[in-house]
Amino acid sequence: MNNEEKILAMLEEMRAEQVEMRDLLQKVAITQEGVVLPQLKLLAEGHQNLLDTLAPKPRVEALEEEVDTLKTVVRLLTHDVAELKKAQ
Repeated sequence: MNNEEKILAMLEEMRAEQVEMRDLLQKVAITQEGVVLPQLKLLAEGHQNLLDTLAPKPRVEALEEEVDTLKTVVRLLTHDVAELKKAQ
């Protein structure tokens, strides 16, 4: 086998590899379009839904303060009721 034949054989092998790579890339593109992108879209929609239903941070902080205040008041009133019961 002379050099020219070797070069032609190498070129043919490279062409075959290019065809395989092209086929693989086409399969990847089809998978991305048919599977990955729809799933990413669903994930983004779910994330947006969570953001839409999530309470704003200032509102949560305000509610936490109100709950703390209510807990304190309930403790004081419970103590007062206990003291009143003792006095009877």
